[in-house]
Amino acid sequence: MAGERSGLWNNLPSIIIVEIFSFLNLKDRLNASSVCKAWRNNLFHPKLWRKVVFQLNSCDNKTVNQSNGARFLAKHCGKFVREVVIEVNSSNPRDVQLCKEVLKVLTYNNNLRALSIKPLSSRLEWTDYNDTLSLDQYVEFLIRIIKRAHCLEHLSLGCIEELLDLSEHFLTPLSKYQAKCLRSLHLSSVKEVPGSYFVNDLNSSLFSTFLNLERLSIDYDHLSDQLFDGLAQSQHRPLCHLIIHVHSFDYGYPKVSDAAWKRLALHSPSLEVTINLLHFHNLAENVRNVLSREMPLAHFRVYFSSGFDVEILTQIAFLNDHSLRSLVMVDELDDNLTAAATFLTGGIDPLIMLAWRCKKLNYIKIIGYEVGADSLIAISRLRGEQLQVLKIPECCISSSQLEESEGMTQEDALHYMQCEVSYRLYQFWQPMALNDLPLAVRNVNVDADGAYLDELLRDQMW
Repeated sequence: MAGERSGLWNNLPSIIIVEIFSFLNLKDRLNASSVCKAWRNNLFHPKLWRKVVFQLNSCDNKTVNQSNGARFLAKHCGKFVREVVIEVNSSNPRDVQLCKEVLKVLTYNNNLRALSIKPLSSRLEWTDYNDTLSLDQYVEFLIRIIKRAHCLEHLSLGCIEELLDLSEHFLTPLSKYQAKCLRSLHLSSVKEVPGSYFVNDLNSSLFSTFLNLERLSIDYDHLSDQLFDGLAQSQHRPLCHLIIHVHSFDYGYPKVSDAAWKRLALHSPSLEVTINLLHFHNLAENVRNVLSREMPLAHFRVYFSSGFDVEILTQIAFLNDHSLRSLVMVDELDDNLTAAATFLTGGIDPLIMLAWRCKKLNYIKIIGYEVGADSLIAISRLRGEQLQVLKIPECCISSSQLEESEGMTQEDALHYMQCEVSYRLYQFWQPMALNDLPLAVRNVNVDADGAYLDELLRDQMW
């Protein structure tokens, strides 16, 4: 009797087995595949593996035989999976090599629709520092993937500078083979030496071939009126998101005109622009050259940028009061683990100006800048429950003005601030603890991109 019942399970049609598997998570699916040979044979049906995340981190003690597991998964799924995310420990040469092996398998996949490389750092570590052969193979495999895929809709190279210095190599085959399919393209980078780097040529006319492009991330060095006019042609789908990485400022490159911004915004009325200022140490005036009254700036982020003047936020408050939704500013703490920069300039606090004028502002994160407790109270009163996120470390809050004006002790002033902000935001609120901050903020010897790379890569997910 028992044999008859087991035989019934063994003789289920594949279409039913696959349907059962489709309701299970990965762990349960693997367990179910051990029921019998028929079930195991259906484990790698293409319908069940539309998206695969390869986690390549041999330094993670939680993962056992990860390299063999990734190779096994690539072997069985790599030639038909539709969406791939490669999470790679780019600081480990062994994982960088394994990532290359996964890419090689994907060169045989003509069903691939989305590919994202998601590194732990913005640089690839090779076994040999001068290992140009491995870089050449990375480029070769990526080009073959672009040529092979019938309809590649999304490509993200993970801000990796070495690959993105060769963007022209990918842009040309993309315009030839994927012009009608591509919807999301991410070519913005994180520079190892952001104050001094070589700007490679990028043929901006090729962007005009991407008729369905909706999301684009790119370095500021490659912006031009020609690029914007190509994206604003009538036959083009409106652009939804434009993400710009600003590292330095070259006087030899002309500023994108207000007229070009206006033409792009008119063509793409729902466009949201994100500016990421990365290790910008030039004159503050150069930041103003990046901004435009015609730019629909939605997200403005500043990371480890000594060249940034907080007063520029006042200009943003007037230029982008109709569009700004989030502000992020992150810098290192000083030797005493307190804020190294300040908003307390004696005039009108730019944060208060933003909170007053920018009616869509719902996210603020400030780390490494001294902010007044009285300013936080004012911001919470102006924005109320519309301000969904307010992240400020306790070590960056100064209560001196509140103590002086209200005759409070420091402890009472901070408690009053916390209660008042919580009341105005309609949620319990407290400052961030020191241990909640990124390690790169607390330790100057840690690579800074650990404090912001995850945030940048979230912009690039499909």
